Amino acid sequence: MDMYVRMYDELKRTEGDNPTIGIILCEEKDKAEVRYSILNDNKNLLATKYKLYIPTEEELTAEIRHIRELMKGKN
Repeated sequence: MDMYVRMYDELKRTEGDNPTIGIILCEEKDKAEVRYSILNDNKNLLATKYKLYIPTEEELTAEIRHIRELMKGKN
């Protein structure tokens, strides 16, 4: 993921943009996992001006689990 974050920074990021963040969402039968990918020189995760905050890995994991339960109810 770091390779893609670096490529995006080189090709698309403009002056004034916050550091690029990669988000990896994984879901298996009984497990959900979320990881952020930021470059080493960027110590902080910053939301864009359109968002009030960036959800934590735990909050995103809980959302994946919630959606999985909703999908089970539709089957």
